[in-house]
Amino acid sequence: MIITRYICRQILQATAAITLVLMVVVVLGRMLNYLARASQGELDPDLLALVLTYRLPDFLQLILPLALLLGILLALGRLYADSEMTVLIATGMSQHRLLGITAVAAVIVAILVGILSLVLAPGGSRKVSELLETQRNLSEFDLLVPGIFQIMSGAERTTYAERIDDGELQLVFMHDAVNDRVIMAESAVPIENEAGERFVVFRNGSMTEGLGGTEGFSVTRYPELGFRLPPRDLGITPDVEEKSMSTAELLADGTAPRLAEWQWRLSLIVLVPLLALLAVPLSRVSPRQGRFARLVPAILLYMTYLGLLLLSRDAVAEATLPALPGMWLVHLLFVVLGILLFTGRLPWLGGRRG
Repeated sequence: MIITRYICRQILQATAAITLVLMVVVVLGRMLNYLARASQGELDPDLLALVLTYRLPDFLQLILPLALLLGILLALGRLYADSEMTVLIATGMSQHRLLGITAVAAVIVAILVGILSLVLAPGGSRKVSELLETQRNLSEFDLLVPGIFQIMSGAERTTYAERIDDGELQLVFMHDAVNDRVIMAESAVPIENEAGERFVVFRNGSMTEGLGGTEGFSVTRYPELGFRLPPRDLGITPDVEEKSMSTAELLADGTAPRLAEWQWRLSLIVLVPLLALLAVPLSRVSPRQGRFARLVPAILLYMTYLGLLLLSRDAVAEATLPALPGMWLVHLLFVVLGILLFTGRLPWLGGRRG
């Protein structure tokens, strides 16, 4: 019992540390992308934290299986490299018992992945879709920050307003690079017509056209000028409808895309114990090799496994692969691979025989 707790603690501690590192990398990368969109006026900066928070379950459900795989390799690899496993084997520790101890940690992680994939990730995806839909209903002038020149719509426009009073922009400047014109106004108000089209109405200003040409330019003064705003491109692709549906709704529908999403969620749970089965033989290293010897093959194996699952999910969604056997073919393939590794039939990949 002491050995079981000791090995499980080592695996779970390594898994938690790897999960934290991978989450920081993924979240920082996604945050930089969102900040770039926000700086161009495509996303409200106030929503960045909310969008990232709702995305966390989606990130975690993919990170946790990989973290468990690497955690098992590092924890057991250290025992092999420090000759602790040699002592444990001499006192009766078999490979089957080691697999059983590892399975305890795998069950804990599988439960977490199940909660994420079946409940939290769909709910988070639904919230993100609602937030993005709300953002599409706003014009770029609704997101304008006073006192700052902001590049809009992929550098098509540069806009500035000195201040905003009750939704009305004061002392406005806009450079329209597409039409080669500069608009200045004392004030501007974003409006929406009955058809849902977005406009901004400039008041008491001037419009200069042709500054970039060689044939001169013209200046037009106006009391009121309307400018139609094109639909906003948020730069963030919303999730497909299936990702936002609850598991019960997927089963009730029964169409190919829904069944593919349902199998994908279950596959993330099945992925965890199968990775544990693969990790135990992969962790067998000699003291000379060190505990990091099998990390690269393990990561490649995980990428292959996940890639095949994604391909089979798309095939099931497009009805080019029947729902049965569907994605379970990929799991069966890696069950066979895990058994071959565990029994020492592939010594070039899984180390020496147990």
